[in-house]
Amino acid sequence: MDALRFCRLTSKDKELVASLFSKCFPESDLEDMKVSWKYRSSKDSFGFWQGDKLVGFAIGSYHSCSGSSLYIDYFALDDSVRGKGLGTEILRSFLGNFEGSVHLFPISEAIARWYGRNGFSKSTKGYYVFHTYGTRGRCRLSK
Repeated sequence: MDALRFCRLTSKDKELVASLFSKCFPESDLEDMKVSWKYRSSKDSFGFWQGDKLVGFAIGSYHSCSGSSLYIDYFALDDSVRGKGLGTEILRSFLGNFEGSVHLFPISEAIARWYGRNGFSKSTKGYYVFHTYGTRGRCRLSK
């Protein structure tokens, strides 16, 4: 199996991301991904590649309501690489290269539990947050 490569997403990747988005989020409208793509942070949005195949992506953005905190709009992995710990490895690597707070809304309870196992805490407003700085433990909210 080819080693996994992380590369910043560029405009040439949009159609591949859209195709994988449709597979990973069949209940979601592709227009939502296109809006997210349009407003993404180019330095904080990555594709995950095995050989020539896009096997996952993370689209990050900064929203006016979250200030300097990164918001993960979408984090997706192809079915072919799920269940092998790769998602956890990718998420931890992604978080390890970012300083500050990361926010997201999980699409299901199962995904919310996975984010919880990976250091995210549910906020009082219903989103999940991860603090990459040393005060993370003191900022956790009860679930």
